[in-house]
Amino acid sequence: MASRFNVVAACVAIAAAPDALRAQPDQQEFRLVTPPLSISREQIRPPADALPVPDGFSREQIVHGDRVFHGEAANGQCSVCHGIDGKGTANGNDLTAGMFVWSDGSVSQLKRTILHNMAVAPGMDGDLRPADIDAVAAYVWAISHRSP
Repeated sequence: MASRFNVVAACVAIAAAPDALRAQPDQQEFRLVTPPLSISREQIRPPADALPVPDGFSREQIVHGDRVFHGEAANGQCSVCHGIDGKGTANGNDLTAGMFVWSDGSVSQLKRTILHNMAVAPGMDGDLRPADIDAVAAYVWAISHRSP
C-alpha cells in the first residue's frame, strides 16, 4: 500500500511541477536540452562515395542503398522518418550514432530489423526487393560507421 501511495504522490508532484514553476517568476522555465530532431538543423545527405563499405558488400551496393534510403529507387521511404541525413526525426531514430534499439548494428541485424518493419507495416517502406534490402542495410551500416 505504501508503494502505491509513493507512486501516486510522485505523479501528483510531477504533474504540479510546471504550475509551481509558473507561480515563481524568479525560477527558470523548463527548456529542452536539444531542439527536436530535424526541426532546426540543416540536413545534409552524406555523400555515398565517401562512406565506408562493410565486408562482403560493394561500393555499388552502398550507392544503391543511398538511393533506396532517399526514395530514388524502389520507392524507398527511409528518409521520411530517419531524416535526409539519417540523424532521425520525431518519427524515426538516429541511424548515424552507432547505437541501435533493435539490432547490434551489424548488416545482418539491420537487415532483420528492416524486414521486421516491412512485415509490421506492409507497403510503408516502399517496394523493396531482397537486393534493395541488402543495399539499404549496408547503407545504414555505412552511415553509422562514417568518420566525423
